[in-house]
Amino acid sequence: MKRYLMVFLKTLGLVLVVLAAFTGFVWVQGIQYTLAFATWSWSNPHFDSSRILPEQNCGGASPCGSGPIRVLTYNILCRVCTSGDNKPGHEDWYGRLPHLRALIVDYAPDLIGHQEVGGWKDILELNIAPEKYAPVTHSFGPWAYADAVLLYNRERFDLVDSGQFWLAPDPSLPFAFGWQTLAMPRYVSWAHLRQKADGFEFLFLNTHFDNNPPNKEAAALLANKTFGLHAARLPVIFTGDFNTSHETDRYRNLLTGGDTTAEFVNAADLAPVREELPPAEGMTPAQTGTPLENLDHIIDHILLGGDWDKKVTRWIVDRRGYGPEQLRASDHPAVFAEVVFTLRP
Repeated sequence: MKRYLMVFLKTLGLVLVVLAAFTGFVWVQGIQYTLAFATWSWSNPHFDSSRILPEQNCGGASPCGSGPIRVLTYNILCRVCTSGDNKPGHEDWYGRLPHLRALIVDYAPDLIGHQEVGGWKDILELNIAPEKYAPVTHSFGPWAYADAVLLYNRERFDLVDSGQFWLAPDPSLPFAFGWQTLAMPRYVSWAHLRQKADGFEFLFLNTHFDNNPPNKEAAALLANKTFGLHAARLPVIFTGDFNTSHETDRYRNLLTGGDTTAEFVNAADLAPVREELPPAEGMTPAQTGTPLENLDHIIDHILLGGDWDKKVTRWIVDRRGYGPEQLRASDHPAVFAEVVFTLRP
């Protein structure tokens, strides 16, 4: 009996040691480091704007402007989020997919910021025109973590540079834990784009902030301090599900970094009319939506930065459903804006 007890205690001790070692390995982000080295998915997370001068945009030509740029941000509700009966009022992925794609077709955007996309399969199924829209997201080996994938119109824009900035104490570590350990890893996907027609250059950003308050509070400040710096050198378009409504201190930190000067402005605040397309059958973006006065529940935003004249010719929050029961393709509305940048003389 004593011998069996000793064997049990030794086995238990070994299990506890292994468990403690594994817990420590996870805590110091050993899995992330191992994955990054194994798939060689390290990348420089920082965009370098130090060599860009505002007066040299458009190749130094004057006047310099973007022309209308159609921008869409859309959290598409992840593929597995509607498996089974865990999301009443929503069909499964393949029931929703045609309607997700139809909305994108309706707006014919030049720039798309998606959230809650899974991997390459989701990107391919969502992409309404792969020959036209090129994705920028985090890839590791043959896989992608496309939670904040962005797409740009490659017929109109050339990609100069791109990367992912992880919203964490270590922004260079892929899948890095945020400020609250074991939460979902989050990042900003960025693309430095140049317009083919005239050389107009700008920075396009897309993100998906975490739901946990410690992570999204810190992420708002970090995103502003990191990318707000570039707004002094070139225009910035920043889309995302920020999990942040406009009346919060976090929203103000996102725009200002806690200072009195705002690096970013919400496209909704520049629009002549804020439109809402309600969940009514037959509505299309070709129609004028209902004026929207209250933005309290909007957490998906299109932000604009840069010391340029900014004009928003149209801003829409799209809540349309489909079918007799007005089912929703996503649990988020899409937000659309048509924006124009012009270099100040």
